[in-house]
Amino acid sequence: MPPAAAVLDKGENMKRIIALLLLLLLLTGCTTAAPAATEPTVLPTAEPTETVILTLPPTEASTEPPLEGLTVHFVDVGQADGFLLECDGEYAVIDGGYPEGGEKMVEYMTELGVEELELVVGTHLHGDHIGGLPLILDTYPTANVWSRPLTFLNDYVRDFRDAVAAQGIPLHVPEVGEVFELGDATITVLGPVKDKYEDLNDTSIVLMVQYGDIRFLFTGDMEMIAETDLLDSGADVKADVLKVGHHGSYSSTGYRLLREVAPTYAVISVGGNNDYGHPHKEPMSRLRDAEVTIYRTDKMYDIVAVTDGKEIQFSWENTFAKPWQPAA
Repeated sequence: MPPAAAVLDKGENMKRIIALLLLLLLLTGCTTAAPAATEPTVLPTAEPTETVILTLPPTEASTEPPLEGLTVHFVDVGQADGFLLECDGEYAVIDGGYPEGGEKMVEYMTELGVEELELVVGTHLHGDHIGGLPLILDTYPTANVWSRPLTFLNDYVRDFRDAVAAQGIPLHVPEVGEVFELGDATITVLGPVKDKYEDLNDTSIVLMVQYGDIRFLFTGDMEMIAETDLLDSGADVKADVLKVGHHGSYSSTGYRLLREVAPTYAVISVGGNNDYGHPHKEPMSRLRDAEVTIYRTDKMYDIVAVTDGKEIQFSWENTFAKPWQPAA
């Protein structure tokens, strides 16, 4: 007979074995009852939060090749105008902003590989249009310079005059109906239709740029007085793209002009948080009433329009911004 201590040990061991078997059964039962997890569980927070992902939006491979023909660069020169036209390897500038805008234009054109200009236009003699042209003229050999008559002198006008003289070419005051060829594109002078206006903005040179069937209307700072005179003259102002007059001031882009131009797109060259409050609500309302898609340099920065003469493609620097579009 085994000793009593051995009997006690065997009994104790049997209890331990039974306890372990029960524990295993419990664990196996729990594992079998729980559903297999396929997704991590995310517990809701006490309050909903908004997440902003600061990455560029995904891009999809375009099914259509990029258009080729005329390219119009609406350069973001702040509270000013500055535009570059490019067609068949030839370049033209319409306005150059303030002096700092001229710096931006030169930097922009250098990146594009521009070496010379066929035409430079100062639409009128305000500093936010001709202030940057001296630097542009000092940087690029230029074949032709158009402007309004230099009827007064200030620092902007004087520097512009001297830069033109340094090119060794005369300053040309274009007449209504005059046409300039830039590659296969044409630049036609539509206005001003009168020689004198009380407001310098109304003296702006108005240009129609056409490539194939597509037309761009550049109005400088023309206001409604000159708009009315232009329309009364019978000028053909119909265009696909309107460069909105005077940075979106209430004094420009009247209903009658919009009816005659009937643009699909409008571009406003304007500085962010500018002192004038441009663009004003009145022209913005008129553009929306006319169901025009609106592009703005203060929101979208540099804007580029390319046309093959049949279609227009727009792109812009700030991919987080979108144009205003009429409801479908």
